[in-house]
Amino acid sequence: MKIIWERLRAEDRILSATVVAVAVTLFLPWHSFAILSVAGTTDGFHSWGFLTVLGVLLLAFVLTSDESFFARHTPKVSIGAWRVVGAGLMFAGAALYLTVGPGSYHSTEVAAAYGPSYGVYLTFLIALAALLLTFRQGRRSVQ
Repeated sequence: MKIIWERLRAEDRILSATVVAVAVTLFLPWHSFAILSVAGTTDGFHSWGFLTVLGVLLLAFVLTSDESFFARHTPKVSIGAWRVVGAGLMFAGAALYLTVGPGSYHSTEVAAAYGPSYGVYLTFLIALAALLLTFRQGRRSVQ
């Protein structure tokens, strides 16, 4: 693990920190509900959160793999493109969960309410930062 960390550039270390942070936020409440006297939450491993999980796994694999692996197996796709795909999946999962996923509902006839919780908002912000960082890295490598 130390060898992998030492070969990462400073920008890749920051990107690694965002991947770890998003992985942690997957365990936070993404959705809360209260129906009658029953209340509960669900984490990021539901609904569109699976896109975020896939993005975390892909980006972690890309950051820990050697660049020659991607040159051998996907010669037409750069490692930067794989990073953008991973960060994009992380962001898309949280964004879709907020927009398409469980909305908010409140009824006056039945005491019920549900909607997004703080975990998905935190994931959204961190994944957005990771996506912007990958775009910045890609633009730098072209110049």
